[in-house]
Amino acid sequence: MRPLFLYTGVEWSGSARAFSVAARAFAEAGDPVTFVVDHQANVREHVPGAGFDMAELDASGGWLNAALALRKILRQKNPDVVFVHTDREHLIAGVACWLARRGGIVRRTPAGTRLSMGTGARIAARLRRTVYLFTHEADVRAAVLPRDAKTVVAELGVDPTHYPVDLEGEELAQAEAATPESDKGSHFLCIYDLHARGRAAMAIRTLAMLAPRHPSVHLFVVGPGSDYEDVRMHIAAVDLLPRVSLLGERDDVASLIAAADLGWVACEGDEAAFAMLDMMALGVPVVTAEDAIARRYVADGISGLVVPWGDAALAAGMVAGLLASPERIDAMGEAARARVARDFGERAMLEGFDRAASLARDGKRGHAPQQ
Repeated sequence: MRPLFLYTGVEWSGSARAFSVAARAFAEAGDPVTFVVDHQANVREHVPGAGFDMAELDASGGWLNAALALRKILRQKNPDVVFVHTDREHLIAGVACWLARRGGIVRRTPAGTRLSMGTGARIAARLRRTVYLFTHEADVRAAVLPRDAKTVVAELGVDPTHYPVDLEGEELAQAEAATPESDKGSHFLCIYDLHARGRAAMAIRTLAMLAPRHPSVHLFVVGPGSDYEDVRMHIAAVDLLPRVSLLGERDDVASLIAAADLGWVACEGDEAAFAMLDMMALGVPVVTAEDAIARRYVADGISGLVVPWGDAALAAGMVAGLLASPERIDAMGEAARARVARDFGERAMLEGFDRAASLARDGKRGHAPQQ
């Protein structure tokens, strides 16, 4: 197998992480792997020493120029399959594969996202054989797919052995330096992204309602854009500036999670799924607003709390009940760690990627034949 992963986003994301994990697994199996990124992207910084080749193209202009640039890479690397996420990436890869006369396509849909293909993606699916990769059966049922399309499910997962059960040494020092107030009271860590401001706003409103009776609770917000001025103004509007720390984008998120008492997920898609899995693997109960991803990964009342969307008052009451019982928090953390190990391991996800790649490789153009 010779897979190529095309990621044209400029910022690191959960979708880029899913591709990098799969790329590393293919490389460890001895397959020649190429990871193609936009020349302005910071993805390289997140996959040092990954064991696979990195290539760059300029995806900021027209899709045709990007397709021609990708064609050159395809002729150099001769891949069997190209992995993509978006309609635009699908069109770029479809045209490039058709021009280079090589490679099938795997179109992956991020967790909790409904696939609805545009004209460009439908053209690409006619030019080259495309297999559709999803994270859950519910996402397959919600998708608008071409007739006779082949689908594969690869549930997101993590390897629990890669997470420290207890921080020690340098990791502990880093976590303490990042969260200086966390040695007193309850420490909430909120994982944030730029696309889910409303979810972070709910976390802030919930803390505002908790604050009068729980003066020791402190919220730390981490993630791209979490230290922007509009977030700070929202916090100031509810008079919580002394109770919230905005950490921005960090490389030591795992250490920050491990130092927390509770985790709040304020992001969407793959970012949300990985944030939940990271927290659970580190034994930190997850608090998150109800949606399809939360219902999939969090066992409400057992490994965390799934709170009603938009009802900060009810969420504050639920969290207050949890804060009153440290033993329950510990029990939830242990249940979360066990749930990840039992139900959301990395192996099943990687098998799904491999199965999708094999299906895409078997034909040269059009849809897969009926089995």
